Amino acid sequence: MMQVESRIETGPRTLPVSVHDVPAGLDRTAEIGDLWRILWRRRASVIWVTLLMAAAALAYGLLTPALYTATAQILIDPRDRQVLTNDINPAMVAPDGGVTQVESQARVLESTSVLLRAAESAGLTTDPDFVEKGAAGRFLDEVRAAIGWPAPAASATEKEERLLRTLRKRLAIRRADKVFVIDIVFTAKSAETSARVANAIAEAYLADQSEARAEASRRASASLTERLDAQRQQVREAEDKAEAYRAANGLVRSNGRLVGEQQLGEINVQLSAAQARTAELKARLDQIERARRNGVSPDAIAEATQSQVIGKLRAQYAELIERQADLRMQLGSRHPTLLSVTSQLDGVRGLIGAELSRLAQSARADYERALANERSLSTALSRLRNENAATNQASVTLRELEREVEASRAVYTSFLTRAREISERAGIDATNARIITRAIPPNEKSWPMPALFALFAGTAGLGLGTGLALVREYANPTLLSRRQFQALSGAPVIGTVPDGTRRRGRSARLGATRAREAAGGLALTRLLWIRSGTLGTATSIFVTSAAGDGTARRRISQLLASLGEARGMQVLMIEADMLGPEATPGLLDVLRGDEPLARVLRGGPNSSVRLLGVGRPKRGMNVGTGERGHDARARFIDEIGRRFDLVIWDGGAVTENPQAASLMPLADGVLLVARLGVTPQREVVEAVEAAALAGRPVGAGLLVDES
Repeated sequence: MMQVESRIETGPRTLPVSVHDVPAGLDRTAEIGDLWRILWRRRASVIWVTLLMAAAALAYGLLTPALYTATAQILIDPRDRQVLTNDINPAMVAPDGGVTQVESQARVLESTSVLLRAAESAGLTTDPDFVEKGAAGRFLDEVRAAIGWPAPAASATEKEERLLRTLRKRLAIRRADKVFVIDIVFTAKSAETSARVANAIAEAYLADQSEARAEASRRASASLTERLDAQRQQVREAEDKAEAYRAANGLVRSNGRLVGEQQLGEINVQLSAAQARTAELKARLDQIERARRNGVSPDAIAEATQSQVIGKLRAQYAELIERQADLRMQLGSRHPTLLSVTSQLDGVRGLIGAELSRLAQSARADYERALANERSLSTALSRLRNENAATNQASVTLRELEREVEASRAVYTSFLTRAREISERAGIDATNARIITRAIPPNEKSWPMPALFALFAGTAGLGLGTGLALVREYANPTLLSRRQFQALSGAPVIGTVPDGTRRRGRSARLGATRAREAAGGLALTRLLWIRSGTLGTATSIFVTSAAGDGTARRRISQLLASLGEARGMQVLMIEADMLGPEATPGLLDVLRGDEPLARVLRGGPNSSVRLLGVGRPKRGMNVGTGERGHDARARFIDEIGRRFDLVIWDGGAVTENPQAASLMPLADGVLLVARLGVTPQREVVEAVEAAALAGRPVGAGLLVDES
């Protein structure tokens, strides 16, 4: 490790100072805050790239032929319009809400059949803009014709393919999310053509859908009609088979039922009624007989109460009872009249009993007839049951045959009805789409758009310029921070000085103040560079920089001299940049011993700072060589040490000053000046390496911020 150590007298203490080796690598990293510094430094290239791209886009927009875009809108309902209850098209909506169906119809709009129909309707089949070759194709044909190889005439198929290719290139089918409205967007060189073609495509789609539905109905009707003859023959065969079986087994039907079954049912009903009648008459007979045996009053017998004869007899009986009671009270129980009335009562009572006997005989006769009728019906039912049991197996087979007849007849009827419905459906337009917005010729062109092109191109150019600036910065990185400067120089950075020359008014004064405050690190510079016992109390600073930082270096040298003067110090500023020698005596003359120091010193304007110019060079003579040169150099060092408190060497660029290596050892330390965000890191590394090779490594650094 190369180290230069110096000790500084600060009273009773001595501070060692070390300068580390210079790192060779460049720091290509940058922080977010450094990006603006990079872009500001390279703003010219960013602006030029942006302007060039914007100008190119604007020129393209102004020179490109105009295109016009028109839009027509179609609403497609995923639910088919149901003109008939049994339509051949499904009426329900798919689980996805019909979006898939609408998307499929959007693709139909771009189909060959729809586009050819629209082209025929809009008259595009003869439009050269659609069926002829483009400019590039015509140019190739001319070249081929010039070399004697003319292109063959385009066939109808080629023209049709070219027409379809052109239509699809200029057509855009769009559909927004969650809506069933499809936009038909067409672009053409004429506003009227764009609107006409967009409307033609919409109408061609509706016509194509109507024809497709009608054709589907006709095909379905034809298919059903072809099956009708076969279905009719099947019905006839089934009916003949059923009738032949019925005749062979004697299964006669009446009102759709077998006669035997009808008779069996009727007799069964009659038998039930006869049984009920017999039971009713038996109950009546038993009641009358019981009343006669027990001497029950006729009022307890329903038939007696309903008989007119008994009613009259009972009335007469009641009248005689009343008369008997009266006579017994008036005439006594032995009177003949009373006896006559009593005899009449006995006669009436006998008549009532006779009438009850007659009613009992009548009830018995009715009961016997009902019982006979019941027995007759029971006998007939048994006979019919025996007869019906023999025909049950034949009836089962007959019912199977009849079911086959009904099934064949139902299928035939359904086919016949459906065929006629579908046939009539072919003449009904049930298209579920309609045009909701017709395209109108646009007033403004849709392409190109110069202003928008220029805006986008400018934005792209700004991004490209920014990218190029960052690439250039990566290829040749500059100093972006004090950390980088310190890492590259291997020496501490005493501060960052704002450049007040770029500001005006109050900003300039504030910048100068900040510069002085930052350069207050001169005290730190003294600690680093004063060598005890060599120069007394004087401090000698060799200010150098990279090749492109001459202005900043001279400004810092003047600033350090001004700060020293402001602190009451005797300041000497030496111009040591040998690239610009003067015609008047100066440093070179003093170091050769040709002139004394006092004669060549100059006073600064409005300042106590003393100035020492470069001086006059002599060919073949190096600075401070020879015995005379060594003596002159020693006298010069001794004199400036005695007369001045601060010596500022403006040593130029260390990589370009041919005498830097011989002058740098005359100073106590080397101060490297660089510009923040401007000075390339490579030049800083070269300057540090050159100073190290001269035997006086950089002791400190100072940054100038020009932002």
